Amino acid sequence: MAERGHLFLLIGPSGSGKTTLIQRMCERFADLRFVPTVTTRPPRPHEVNGREYDFVDPTAFDALIQTGALLEWQEIHGNRYGTSRPRLEQAIDSGVMGITSVDVLGGVRVREAFPVDSTSIFIRPSSVLELRERLIRRLGTAPEDLDLRLARVEMELAQASHSDFTVINDNDRLAEAEDALASILTRWLAEPRAARRE
Repeated sequence: MAERGHLFLLIGPSGSGKTTLIQRMCERFADLRFVPTVTTRPPRPHEVNGREYDFVDPTAFDALIQTGALLEWQEIHGNRYGTSRPRLEQAIDSGVMGITSVDVLGGVRVREAFPVDSTSIFIRPSSVLELRERLIRRLGTAPEDLDLRLARVEMELAQASHSDFTVINDNDRLAEAEDALASILTRWLAEPRAARRE
């Protein structure tokens, strides 16, 4: 019987750098696999279906809800995002060390469903001003989208204390955030399997 896998949940506001850190961790750890979530958001030019997200249309998303395939889902900034329960269960049951990005409330649902098989790591910017600058660079001329995202930030940052770990991701100190996150993963992966679950 294969040993159970584990999920590392990177949680935090949009623009906090979760995607970049996931990419860096997958480069550092050969056995780490990214587990994408599902969204109705259209892919950005550089994004590939099944890599950053599973991109689906609203009708397909509705079907996932109806069949109970989504562990949780929410509407955020006008688009819907969800976490596939079968995908996570398959990763854990097959012994995969997985890493994924979820929003704050989604992270709560995943932790409730997999309390032993997941570790939550909150990624936060050093300041809201820095986060605003990141979002402006990402969104360009979309002030209404920016306002929606920033309005949600205060609630999200207030949830940081509920995560197992917190990593500060500063614009000018990405390498430090990367090292801090890698240290958490290394420490967990280095422990004997039995000790992890005590």
